[in-house]
Amino acid sequence: MKKLIKAFPLIYLIFVTLWLRLINLGYSDYQGDEIKAFYRPEAGQGISEFLFSQRKGPIQFFVTYIIKIFNPNYNNEFFVRLPFAVAGILAIYFFYKFVKLHFGEKIALYSAFFMATNGLFVAFARIVQYQSLVILFSILALYFLSLYIENEKWRVSGLYWGITFWGFSILAHFDGIFIAPFVCYVLYSWYTNKSILSKEVKVKHLSFALVILVGMIAIFYVPFFLSVSESTKEYWASRISTRPEDSISTFKIYNPIFVIYLYAILGALSLSNIKKTFSIIVWFLFPFVAMEVLVSQPGTHIYTYILPFCILIAYGLERLEFLVYRKSKVNFKFLSIKAVMCLLLFLLAHVMFVDHSKEYAWEDKNFLMIELPKKHKQSAFAFPYYRHWEEIGTYIKTVDERGYYLTNEKKSIARYYVPTEFKNLELEAEANDLLEYTYLIHIKNPQTRNEKILGKEPSYWEQYEPVKTFSNNGRIVAKIYRLSGNELEKIRQ
Repeated sequence: MKKLIKAFPLIYLIFVTLWLRLINLGYSDYQGDEIKAFYRPEAGQGISEFLFSQRKGPIQFFVTYIIKIFNPNYNNEFFVRLPFAVAGILAIYFFYKFVKLHFGEKIALYSAFFMATNGLFVAFARIVQYQSLVILFSILALYFLSLYIENEKWRVSGLYWGITFWGFSILAHFDGIFIAPFVCYVLYSWYTNKSILSKEVKVKHLSFALVILVGMIAIFYVPFFLSVSESTKEYWASRISTRPEDSISTFKIYNPIFVIYLYAILGALSLSNIKKTFSIIVWFLFPFVAMEVLVSQPGTHIYTYILPFCILIAYGLERLEFLVYRKSKVNFKFLSIKAVMCLLLFLLAHVMFVDHSKEYAWEDKNFLMIELPKKHKQSAFAFPYYRHWEEIGTYIKTVDERGYYLTNEKKSIARYYVPTEFKNLELEAEANDLLEYTYLIHIKNPQTRNEKILGKEPSYWEQYEPVKTFSNNGRIVAKIYRLSGNELEKIRQ
């Protein structure tokens, strides 16, 4: 029994990690950027040409290329998302192992739990996107570089494995560069450790490792930057130069109610251990300054500094324990409060990402009698979103051979699910003679946050009889209207 009680925190961490990343993984329709991560080259486009035409590193496309072999149409959402969920799960495991090497088991357990329940990391593991791969490879890099601390046999091979994984991380996305401060700290510790090889041998291995890293990055990014399109340049420029975005509001979408206050308190308490956490603070500051000072729209890329912050707040929790445990009378009460906190963090993430009786952040939803209001920010993703898009595409295909459609949902989503024989009327400049029917696909609570079609409110379309409706738990979430060319022309006028 004592062994079970001692192992319970780790068992709970494993349960929370698996539950939040695997349960109802295939529920949602594909969302925006997920579709952009598929390997879907245009006719006659080779793999290298396709990769260089993207705005992201190549790793996610290699993953979806392999998935395509087993699921050519990407029509099994659970199967397609599963590799990214597994990456998210492995990231928690190796984060625990990495932190344990440097800071001990308790800090490792707390850090991994904060990472496992943080809404951003849950979200990344539930979608087809590069972030879970960047995080996994970054953590693997830090873990293998640090293995020499535990086992002498890794003093050389750990260096090469770590550098290789760092290269994969950067190839997944530029965000991989932001672990650089702690990489430098580990390499400095390795180099100055007198029990590991001679300095001449260390310099040789470091030089070889650097060549491997530069070679891995250059083999893709040199031709990529030489062939980058104007639209990609404009996209990058907009992320740097447009009106600054509020990162706190982004954080609170994925971690609402009390989480930001909990993090702030524990973060402040961690400063009392600044000697122990200095390397983590430097790691935290590097992406924090880059995202909050140099980049105007960091969006969800704030995860680059939330990752090291999970270690800092773990130290904050340990400090709080120390302050409380000095007064033995309140030990049991504090233990109960800590248990409730861990339960609430898990339940909050479950309500947001797993439960879909109502779909946060597209609808108002309650958490323990506290309202989680719907969000109006378009960058929200990975939350439950089921609008029957596969059924919509199938229905339209069965009633007509070709035609036009209009929708208030993102063009990338509609373009993926609606048969290619049907064209988006908004994108067809020459669609003046509308002999075919036009299908208006009205989505309630769309990812665009725009309920209007052709500038008309949903109430306007109620004068027409929908040819098909789709519901979730008795709530209508999508309607299809079928309009003739004459009807559409009258509406336009």
